[in-house]
Amino acid sequence: NMNRVTVKTLAFAMALGAGLTSCTKAVETLPVPGPAPLVKTRLANFEGAEQALAGENDVTDLRACLFVGGTLSKVYDAPTPVDGGYGIQLDSHTGTLYVVANTEGLVDLNALQERSISESEWLQLSVAMKDAAPARFFSGKLRLDGLENAQTELPVTLKRGVARFDLQLRTAGVASVKGITLKNAAQSAYLFPVEGDLSPADVTRQDAVAAISEPLTKDTQAVLYVYEQENDGLEIVVEAEIDGKATTLRKTLDCALERNKIYTLTVRKDVIDVRLDVSFDEWEEGSDTELTPQRR
Repeated sequence: NMNRVTVKTLAFAMALGAGLTSCTKAVETLPVPGPAPLVKTRLANFEGAEQALAGENDVTDLRACLFVGGTLSKVYDAPTPVDGGYGIQLDSHTGTLYVVANTEGLVDLNALQERSISESEWLQLSVAMKDAAPARFFSGKLRLDGLENAQTELPVTLKRGVARFDLQLRTAGVASVKGITLKNAAQSAYLFPVEGDLSPADVTRQDAVAAISEPLTKDTQAVLYVYEQENDGLEIVVEAEIDGKATTLRKTLDCALERNKIYTLTVRKDVIDVRLDVSFDEWEEGSDTELTPQRR
């Protein structure tokens, strides 16, 4: 299962007072409008072996865009504090709400609204690198059209826009890893997943190098984050030392890299050779906890 961020909608009923006619004093009941939903952000924990690491759940900004009739209608860039977390006050169950997190400085929502960006254009937006590394952004959408006004709980799934590499050492002797490189790594990714297309048309590529200050001598999580991407010459290179002998391990990936998934690099040594295996797991969904954006 995927990591989930669940958005809860709390409904607040609004009723208009009854009016009196000037002559007969008869009571005229005005129609009661539908609830004005408050979108409340909640973040799913991880369970099992794939627990979220320090910093992986940090949110520095949370914003949303409402598209009605295929056009950007409203930008919500000032979340409302609610129950220790943050929410977004909507006017009605109309349109499609897109929620993004950790995109400040990468996507100018107000500028997009000024030029009335279309929904199809919005879905082609991409996120570039931030501080020479993939931005740790989240995104998800909630289709409001067709939902009953009385519905008080509306979940939405926010997925991470990056993939993660973990390292496992499965050697009988002494082993250490001093370098990990993903060759031809994508330097941008779509803000929202595009079916059948993992990388923007104008994507550029260069090697992604893990920041390893001291050689790794045990299993290590999150050695490298990368954007999701098509398999266009993707190769993992691991510089290792096994039983005192330096070796370079190479593995051509046989699959694309997808957002919100963990890929495990396993360095193995048996009687015959040393090899590198790559497998993957999705970040798992767990119980819900309040999502409180981190202050800068």
